[in-house]
Amino acid sequence: MIEDLAGLLRGAVDEVFAEPLRHLPMAAGVPDTGRSPREIAATLRSGERAATGAGRQRRTDQWADGGELRIDREVFADLDIRQGDRIAALARAGQPMFEVMSVDARSHLRLICRLGDI
Repeated sequence: MIEDLAGLLRGAVDEVFAEPLRHLPMAAGVPDTGRSPREIAATLRSGERAATGAGRQRRTDQWADGGELRIDREVFADLDIRQGDRIAALARAGQPMFEVMSVDARSHLRLICRLGDI
């Protein structure tokens, strides 16, 4: 039951915040021919964010560049995203490109990627 609710919540969040993106696999700075480019929808946050919380619980996420990408693992279970890959934000003006700086696959719910500007 909890898993069902978590899935519904992720779907609701993605329905509101996810945007169209293109994953461009790279290997040593050139396109990786062993993996195909793919369009996905995921939550991408970039730019500076305000501090949240109060007192000791205050957290500041300051992104001078790049950002964070959160991909639903249930929807994109077969997505092979790696450090050095590129992400294009298709719905944003100029379709900015980001480089995957790290991939955190510890969560069973989402892949969390730290991004850098290109």
